[in-house]
Amino acid sequence: MADSTDKLLRDYFSGRLKLMSEIDPKHKQDVVDITFCLSVIKPEHSEVIKRYYSDKFITWNEVVSEACKSNSSLRTWRNDFKTLLNIILQHGDEFINLRQEALQA
Repeated sequence: MADSTDKLLRDYFSGRLKLMSEIDPKHKQDVVDITFCLSVIKPEHSEVIKRYYSDKFITWNEVVSEACKSNSSLRTWRNDFKTLLNIILQHGDEFINLRQEALQA
């Protein structure tokens, strides 16, 4: 079952989130956060995430078949990415503040 993170990722890869960011600044931060999270994971993992969320007609099993990896491995990659993204979305500002404090110490 899809959750709010899945919807957010579908909106990001469809370009809808970028359009929404022109109306609501909160969405601009979502775009930045998703882009950042994609940049810090392994390229192979990023490709799986992009493949699945950029095509709403592709099934998870098709992504697994294309990647030639096990279903459980790819599910782990996806779940880990969604966990990272949720942490950044919820606590990103706190991490920025902690980093600035550490740099000043």
